[in-house]
Parts: sequence; structure tokens; C-alpha cells
Amino acid sequence: MPDYVFFNGEFSPPEEAKISVFDHGFLYGDGIFETMRAYDGRIFLLGEHLDRLFRSAQDLELKIPYTGEELTEALRQTISLNGQNLLIRLTVSRGPGPAGIDPRLCPKPTVVITSRESGYNERFYTEGAKALFVKTLRNLAGATRPDIKSMNFLNNILAKIETNRAGADEGFMLNHLGQVTEGTVSNLFIVRNGNLATPALEAGLLEGITRHKVIVLAREEGITVEEQMLLKNDFYTADELFYTNSGSEIVPVAVLDGRRVGSGRPGEMTLKLLKLYRNATRQ
Repeated sequence: MPDYVFFNGEFSPPEEAKISVFDHGFLYGDGIFETMRAYDGRIFLLGEHLDRLFRSAQDLELKIPYTGEELTEALRQTISLNGQNLLIRLTVSRGPGPAGIDPRLCPKPTVVITSRESGYNERFYTEGAKALFVKTLRNLAGATRPDIKSMNFLNNILAKIETNRAGADEGFMLNHLGQVTEGTVSNLFIVRNGNLATPALEAGLLEGITRHKVIVLAREEGITVEEQMLLKNDFYTADELFYTNSGSEIVPVAVLDGRRVGSGRPGEMTLKLLKLYRNATRQ
């Protein structure tokens, strides 16, 4: 439990930070968020996270009552109060208002920053994670705008329930055409013949901040990276497989749908990219 949370301009102990029961984030999942990680007092890729937050807000006609500079200062104070190595969530909900989904009912958004101490599940990096393809399909891209990092996570929650029931670490989701999209909380990559491939955004997935950074790092190393439509069989026959997000960074997958991936251990390229990524967080 963190020492303090930021709530609408003030820092307070967590038990004193309370939202209204009429907040439309609570009632309808109407809001956006960013999850980011602080390393030794600095938030990695902060600018990219804030840019996406403001893009999402613009698309939802949600006016954030703080500038990027003011949010940056609030995040800096969060680190000062709660610790140097944190997983931080910045949430902006539509705010309180009368019942009804019309955004115009809520004149004042709710802005919250919470945090917890960050860490690693070392099993992922020594043995590799277990994953499966879930039956829950990814929401149709034209219906829910996967490029908006929304608080409405029912689709992912249903997929996570399947993942938990199977005793797996992560669930991979297909779209209505049978193309691979993303994990419940991650972006996906495969390694084939020394090259890297990841599902194209057109398949219907969120363009993760970590996903983009991995692509940049790989290309700087001369590794070919392709964003393309991928199917289940591409993953079953991959030499290596990993998933990415800000909290876990790069996670090797050793088993997919009960099948061994490659050697059944974290792969050489995956570990190389993980090292490059962690080096980048320290720069």
C-alpha cells in the first residue's frame, strides 16, 4: 500500500481518497488511464505515456484539468512520497454526474495517481511463462477503438478469467477473423529465423508504449521487425515468443496451449532484447 495517492490536486493517505458513487468511471467505465514504471526515481518513457493519455482524452472529448507539465510534477511528487521504484497508474475518469451516459453530464473529471512498489516475477525470466489462446474474442476494432486506453476492461477481464481457469500466466486473444491481436494486458511478439514479428495494429490492438520501444531497440540492433497479420500457427511454429507491457517489460513464453515454444526455455533473442530494454531504462 502506498503512503500517498494524488486525488484531484491533493495528496492524501489512500484511505482518505474517495471517489463519488456517481462518478461515471465507477458507473460506466468512462475514463482513461496509463500505467508506467519508475526506475530509480525516473519514469521511463513518460513523454510517450502522457502523449497517449492526451490523445485518448481528445478522442473521448474528455478535458483533462491539468497540463502535461502539471501532471509531470504530480508524478514527481508521487515518487518523492512513495519510493524510487514504482509501478504508477494515472487515471482520468469522466467524473461525477447524474445517471446517464451522456458525457456532458459530468463537468469535472476525476484525476487519480496511485502507485505500488515494482518488482519482477523471476520465474518468467528463468523458466518462461505459460500462455494460451482464449476463446473470448478481442472487441471489434470499429466498435470500441482499441487505440484508446480505456477504463472499460470487460473484454480483457473475461479473457483473464479463462486464463486463470487454465492455470496460465497470460491469455492471447484473436479477432473475429481469427487473427492474433494481443494479450489480456500485453502486446505479443514472435521470433522466426532471426527476425521479429508482431501483430499489426489493423488487427485491432492497443499500440503499447513498451511494444513500440522494443521495435525501436530491435531495429537499432539490425533486427528485421515486421508488423503483420499473424495467425495461431505462426505462434505455434515460432522459434521464440514473448509478450510486453510496462510493468513486466519483456516476458519470455515457454509453453503455449500446452506446446513447448522453441527449446521450452527463454530464447536468445528474447533475453537479448530484455537486456537492451533494461539498459535503456537506466539511461
